[in-house]
Amino acid sequence: MDAGTIRVLLEEAFPDASELDVEDRTGTGDHFQVTVVSADFDGIPLLDQHRRVNEALAAPLSDGSIHELRIKTKGLT
Repeated sequence: MDAGTIRVLLEEAFPDASELDVEDRTGTGDHFQVTVVSADFDGIPLLDQHRRVNEALAAPLSDGSIHELRIKTKGLT
């Protein structure tokens, strides 16, 4: 799995994100940190924001392509 593929999945799920970053933390293609800042998260609890990111990446998480995922999310307000 590469960071570009994860970025595409997140861009599809959060097309209006003002910030979207994907970092391969170890260089091994299975440990990632993602940051998503979007108005979609305004007024939504942090846990639910992270659930939305997990849903967007459900396929690579379920097949083991992503072994570890660190998530940072934030709304615009």
